[in-house]
Amino acid sequence: MPARLELKAEQRAVFGKHVRRLRRQGIIPANIYGHGDSRAIQAPSRALEHLLTHGGRTGVVSIAFDGRSETALMKQIQRDPRSGQLLHVEFQAVSMEESVVSTVPVRFIGESIAVTKMDGVMTHPRSDLHVAARAADLPDVIEVDVSAIRDLHGAIHVSDLPVVARYKVTDPPEEVLAIVLPPKVAEHEGEPAGEREST
Repeated sequence: MPARLELKAEQRAVFGKHVRRLRRQGIIPANIYGHGDSRAIQAPSRALEHLLTHGGRTGVVSIAFDGRSETALMKQIQRDPRSGQLLHVEFQAVSMEESVVSTVPVRFIGESIAVTKMDGVMTHPRSDLHVAARAADLPDVIEVDVSAIRDLHGAIHVSDLPVVARYKVTDPPEEVLAIVLPPKVAEHEGEPAGEREST
């Protein structure tokens, strides 16, 4: 079972335009939805950024506030488009036994001989997967071993992933996770259309 992530927060009494003052103090407004009425909370920006760095974007978070604790998934993050500063975070309350669908990052491991021996170029069209599971069973990451690709144009699809009893990947089985292209093909795919040589 993945390690539980934790966030210390406070009940929020500031709303509307007044939340700008909170942000200037390094405090970010947030809400928890589900399992009853919406709960308005606030937490330090540093704590939320730390949470995001350590898997909080996809994992189950234990949020402590107002003398109690709730488990939730981070569902939406708002940032300032210019500065990148956090503006608001939304959480969805879940029980650990509840069935949920969440986005889980992919970690590519291993080496493909199509790259090391044939000078192919590895590309990763997908960096995450949609996973259905009990909240308690959501993985932190799904590892994909690219050493299974042994030829140019070889690929790993969702259908190639091992079946795991505690969760299910819900993406289409034909989705490509990793593919090795010949060097020239990879170069052309990376060029703007106007820069390709005509034949």
